[in-house]
Amino acid sequence: MDLIALAVPFFLLLLLVELVVDRIRRTGHYRMNDAINSLSAGILSTTSGYFTKVVQWAIWGFVFSQFAIFEIQREWFNATASVILLWVIAAVAWDFFYYWNHRLGHEISVLWAAHAVHHQSEDYNLSTALRQTSTSFLFSWIFYVPLFLIGFPVDVLITVGAINLIYQFWVHTHSKSIGSACWTGFS
Repeated sequence: MDLIALAVPFFLLLLLVELVVDRIRRTGHYRMNDAINSLSAGILSTTSGYFTKVVQWAIWGFVFSQFAIFEIQREWFNATASVILLWVIAAVAWDFFYYWNHRLGHEISVLWAAHAVHHQSEDYNLSTALRQTSTSFLFSWIFYVPLFLIGFPVDVLITVGAINLIYQFWVHTHSKSIGSACWTGFS
């Protein structure tokens, strides 16, 4: 199940809500040409991702199957405290490596070349979250290899990676709370 694909309709709905709130409040956080560029980059990234994710997943699966220090057993997948802890640790660990991937994307030239697309927007809104590069697959997967070496199951890491990416969508907005704007009559 592709969580990102399931989230896209909600992304677009919330993007439209933010756009309406922006128009009503006249904050100027949306320019249509910039939003269209962000959406176009997101479509290109998503389309190329259907082909490139297979490569990183194959590499991660190979690393896990051949080099994992531990192998977390499948019988751990139930609602016990140890399973919940496994998922929490996997999510926190993924976010740790995401941080370093993102930070070094600002500091190392070849990584910045891939990441700069995301920062080319002049606006800061939910459409900017969708402005992703289609070349990040070249290096970004490397940051997560230690998690597969530790022995976290591949499907757990891919799932927490998708959840992390969905979370990243929400932090790309000037709106303090789109939900509260709807409830307070756009005041």
